[in-house]
Amino acid sequence: MSRVSKCTNGAALVTLLLAPLAFAGELRPAHIPADAKWIIHVDYESFRESGISEKLRERNPFIATFARNWLIQQYGMDPAEDIRSATMFSRDYQKQTGTVILHTDYDAKKVEAKLKTAIKHATTQWQRHTLHTVTLSKQRQQDKDPSGDQEMTVVMLDNDTIILASSVSNAQATIKLIEGSGESLIGKSSPLLTKSVSDAWFYGAAIDLGKLRDHEVSMPVLSQHEQVTLSFGKRDGMMYKEGTMIGQSEAVAQKMQKVLEGMVASGQLWAYDSEPLKSLYRDVNLERNGNAVSFSWKGNPDQVLTAMNEVCDRFDSWKQLLMK
Repeated sequence: MSRVSKCTNGAALVTLLLAPLAFAGELRPAHIPADAKWIIHVDYESFRESGISEKLRERNPFIATFARNWLIQQYGMDPAEDIRSATMFSRDYQKQTGTVILHTDYDAKKVEAKLKTAIKHATTQWQRHTLHTVTLSKQRQQDKDPSGDQEMTVVMLDNDTIILASSVSNAQATIKLIEGSGESLIGKSSPLLTKSVSDAWFYGAAIDLGKLRDHEVSMPVLSQHEQVTLSFGKRDGMMYKEGTMIGQSEAVAQKMQKVLEGMVASGQLWAYDSEPLKSLYRDVNLERNGNAVSFSWKGNPDQVLTAMNEVCDRFDSWKQLLMK
């Protein structure tokens, strides 16, 4: 949002964390249920080709090597080569109701062996698929969640697709979507889908955010909005980041505009005497139209990499100070 405060430090840290969980190719509306409330998509294959992920691995070799070796050992997945994309979505904002579609090469025997080490493991045969339901942790029983347990259903759909669902029924519904028999967003006009779907490395969208008022985790800012979209990627040779926040009223949008303007100003101060960092803010655009606030940014990939190096250098200097 604050353009560099998000496009550099934010992008550097967030994409590093997401790198082991990524996805190949653009988001596929056919895999998203028509009644979805939110979606997140990571196209790791395209992001990997940008050179940024390699730069991050160079700056954090221990983390990158540890994550790579752990995934290879546990699941037979090499995040630098095998994992291509991840799509996450849910039909509501309740906890433990989401679904992840992971496109990756993997070792089915290792995955199944790992599933069998869970607190509890059970299988369900449905159509020609085996659904593995595992208990992740034991919870105290509550009226809203009679089982009291955190469970996940895993389906190794084919050689390069794994489904991670919150329940057997959600897994079955996702299989239908992927196989073309479920009602999806394909061919539909939806506020969850923008033009950035086709070229974003990271894409996120959410609607009906007012329902977050009832969520057990307090999210007062988001719950005062109707919908939000955010994307980060590369278009016409330039890196970009853009998003829109639609408030429930114009008053909310006016306040959010001030928040974003403050974030940009803070980022400009943070850039201080760094020309690479300051250059990233020169193409920040922020505007409000009624109850909608939009921001956009674009930058030269080489400049972004240089700026990210400076961000990492600053973090390294703080780390040295904190570790004394």
